[in-house]
Amino acid sequence: TRQFIFNPPPAMAAYEKQLQSLSPFVTPFSGGIAGGMAAVSSQAIIVPMDVISQKLMVMEATKYRQKGSAVNVMKSIIATEGYGGLFRGFGLSLFTSLPAGTIWWASYAGVKDQLNHYADPNYPMEAIPVIARQGCVQVTSAFSAALAASILTQPLDTIKTRMQVAKGKPVFFSPVAVAKELASTSGLFKGLLPRIGHMGVWGSVLSAAYEYLKFVSRKDYNT
Repeated sequence: TRQFIFNPPPAMAAYEKQLQSLSPFVTPFSGGIAGGMAAVSSQAIIVPMDVISQKLMVMEATKYRQKGSAVNVMKSIIATEGYGGLFRGFGLSLFTSLPAGTIWWASYAGVKDQLNHYADPNYPMEAIPVIARQGCVQVTSAFSAALAASILTQPLDTIKTRMQVAKGKPVFFSPVAVAKELASTSGLFKGLLPRIGHMGVWGSVLSAAYEYLKFVSRKDYNT
């Protein structure tokens, strides 16, 4: 994307300045796309595992002793419901994980891109070790991303939880109907602070592992 912006094809050369003005948005946009794709990929693996584990948890003791293995449960689901049975609840899981993953990684990448110069060894802050500055940039970026993702997706998470625990016909518990009910009682942002804390800690650990793996995996082609 940066290559396209700073070295546009001849047909786009007349818009070079306009394209370069978009450069601050390249990193957040790329991070958001990657985060969204990661959310979809992870749910494609996690949802079948959740479905199988939930079946095992509610299985009667006698039946569990006879057929209480993940393989048997998986075969039973496929035989009775088809492969789609393994992905029951996939759409509802994406309802929150897709926007949360997209917003989190877009915010993280954008904030880190803006703060990275503080972690540069040549930045005039010799009194503070480089590793300490890198850590501060890391944590600040992660918690900023957690704040943005939590605030913007908390209503979706509340609606999803309400739909999962609701009793009755699904038609009466559509996302729109639940949102209207919760909005009338100011309930869309219940649990926001704990969620910010959870996403901040989770994101800090996750991003630290990601940055470390990226660092040790890089290859210097000049040597």
